Amino acid sequence: MWPLLFISIVSLACIFERLSYWRKSFIINDNELNSIINRYSTIQYGDQINTGKNSLIPLENVLYDSLNILDNYLPDEKYSIDIKLALEISIKAIQSKLGRFSNLFSTIITISPLLGLLGTVLGLIESFSFIRLGESSVNAQEVTGGISEALISTASGLIIAIITLAFSNYFNSLWKKQNSILNQYCGKFEILYRSN
Repeated sequence: MWPLLFISIVSLACIFERLSYWRKSFIINDNELNSIINRYSTIQYGDQINTGKNSLIPLENVLYDSLNILDNYLPDEKYSIDIKLALEISIKAIQSKLGRFSNLFSTIITISPLLGLLGTVLGLIESFSFIRLGESSVNAQEVTGGISEALISTASGLIIAIITLAFSNYFNSLWKKQNSILNQYCGKFEILYRSN
């Protein structure tokens, strides 16, 4: 049960962190996203970019990184980089932030039922140790009490896995939604940037 308790605490901490991140990321509406695109599309080479680096809005992070990539490669014409490539690089770079803890969630979903099952098997082994073959006096209460205690670990492991799976799927759907928003608005930004 101790490993299951530790896993449940880790899972809850990661779930609360992801809920906080996604709540802040999706508060913004279409008008604000369009104003961000308009603001960034008018920035010229050499202009100082003051916002975006630590923004909670993924689109603003992508645009900020893209313009920094362009600034780093634009002076040297031999290695000049296109805005579309800069946007693709920035979108790929932000994926680790959007999908944070997804591997950990998968591990918790897989390992918690197995730990619960292991606890049950160990509890059953201990319960059956009270049974002595050939003896007529078997304490049935010790055996059945041990079995019921052993099954608690399986139930705990399954509960942890089910809750983590539900939130993991929810966060993956938000990740896909955010990717579609990034692709849509980065396309608009590319058109505006080229026209400016």
